[in-house]
Amino acid sequence: MAIDLSGFLDQLLEEVWFELTFLLVIALFASFIFTRFGQPKVIAYIVIGVVLGYFGIIRTSGSEAAGFPETLEFLAQLGAIILLFMIGLECDLKEIYTRRSISIAIGGVLVPWGGGFLIAHLFDYGADAVFIGATLVATSVAVTASVLNEIGLVGTQVTYAIVGAAVVDDILGMVVLAISGRTTGGIDIPEISYIILVAALFVVVGGWLGSHFLVKLVFNIQVSGYRRRMPMSGFVLALAIAFLYANVAEILGISAIVGAFVAGTAFSGSVLRDGFRKGTQYLEALFVPIFFVSLGVVVDVRAMWDTIWFGIVLTLVAVATKIVGCGIPAWFTGMSKMDSLAVGMGMVPRLEIALVIAYYGLSQEIIGPDIYSVVVFMGLMTAVFTPSVLKWILKLGGHKVDL
Repeated sequence: MAIDLSGFLDQLLEEVWFELTFLLVIALFASFIFTRFGQPKVIAYIVIGVVLGYFGIIRTSGSEAAGFPETLEFLAQLGAIILLFMIGLECDLKEIYTRRSISIAIGGVLVPWGGGFLIAHLFDYGADAVFIGATLVATSVAVTASVLNEIGLVGTQVTYAIVGAAVVDDILGMVVLAISGRTTGGIDIPEISYIILVAALFVVVGGWLGSHFLVKLVFNIQVSGYRRRMPMSGFVLALAIAFLYANVAEILGISAIVGAFVAGTAFSGSVLRDGFRKGTQYLEALFVPIFFVSLGVVVDVRAMWDTIWFGIVLTLVAVATKIVGCGIPAWFTGMSKMDSLAVGMGMVPRLEIALVIAYYGLSQEIIGPDIYSVVVFMGLMTAVFTPSVLKWILKLGGHKVDL
């Protein structure tokens, strides 16, 4: 029986399993290339997504906010939840709640949010200004941490200040996301107050219940699982709790990723954290690339070019507001001027959570493709040039740095 080779290939290319295979393979090779030149894997995934979307290589599901088929879109959302759960696991709240970290983080939230809001108003983005400001809040600690690790400054005062403040920034960024997602039509003080209260209660109560009760439950399940030759029992239950938190957060009108993040922080103090981290690393390697590629696929390159001046100005504002908002509090808490400047520059990169916030806004039709594309441009630019500038500042400050 003759095989219709042309028809077979057409059907193969339309199958979601082939698209999944293609995405994972090309994301893997792109990450090899970008890391070879000292760039984060995240940038590789997003750039690949932009290219695939621009040339129409990945078919769309027909939704303006969704660049993937429905199955891959779901896997991308799963990747976002796993990513935020992972970030939460790294947030040991007992270690980061210091006066210096909180002071730097508050400045790193209020100044960028206000700066983004004002510049968006100047460019006549009106109702979207609050959300645009929110995308400038969170810091990509992964970019800065990789630089500090590379040059051997892990464990120094500068590193503790940056990482601690970045983690607090991410927590506050989740609250900002909740506020911005509900107030884009205008500033309603009672509504904002209600959202802050709900978000704060969810973070506090969810974290407390998790750390005091659910951690013990998961530990007991893990012990029982070992006895029955089911060593991943605790991890499976912890992940199920993360999905439950995500669901509750959605019901409260916040965001699923906020729930996943809070679940992660609840287990950050668990003796099983290293095991959870190892388990999520495998899931992260599979699903998170799909998520970041999806961020790139929905970028409208033409819309980005039409708003390029706003993108450039927003990037400059993103840099300046973090340097000022984080550097000045660092100086006031006793750090030297150059170390304070290094802290400010180390807080500049916006990638993971900033783009998660932007994607959430796009998928909920809070913002349009033009604003989303500008935010992706800003995130990529801040992540690309920050490492070299940070090394230069640290060298001027007397640290041993190989440029």
